[in-house]
Amino acid sequence: MYLPTMIPLAALLSTTLTAATATSSSSPVVLSDSEPKYLNLTAISAAHGSSTLECWQFGPFSSSSTPGTTGALNLVLGDMSNASYSVIPPRFDGGLHNAPAPQLVFFNTGLIHITLPNSTDEAWVQGGKYGLIIAADTADKSTHGHRTQYPSDADTIALQVPLKAGERFDYTLLHQGACGMEDMTGL
Repeated sequence: MYLPTMIPLAALLSTTLTAATATSSSSPVVLSDSEPKYLNLTAISAAHGSSTLECWQFGPFSSSSTPGTTGALNLVLGDMSNASYSVIPPRFDGGLHNAPAPQLVFFNTGLIHITLPNSTDEAWVQGGKYGLIIAADTADKSTHGHRTQYPSDADTIALQVPLKAGERFDYTLLHQGACGMEDMTGL
């Protein structure tokens, strides 16, 4: 059995995210349409002991004051720790599992299929621009977790970034079920 390769990135990501937190502006950025911009993400959450799929909204974005990105859209997602870089082989089945901690998961490449055991809900995630999700169905919240499959004929590259212990995501629930393309486009 071929297992994904995990490479810790905690020092790099912790420094980067801490700098972003310390230098972010609090005023929302508006583009030409004068509406604040938000980030909508599919979240694997849990309710009543079962994993759920939800569409969460973060933001609004603010204007970055960090050198190199000054004036660009910026959104602080929280204090993170212990980041990992995974190379997942083609046609890999991650099986039924819980999120090890509430975390951001960014799929840089690949095709990801997420299903729930006792539900017909599913999410398809294409790596790249819209490849960021939240996994928060930890064992203390969900009895069975979720199943993740990677049906592509190529490796999937994933960056897993857990929140620091005791931290929580600050979001608004948009709706039950995974975010659709209509929820995520516009940035």
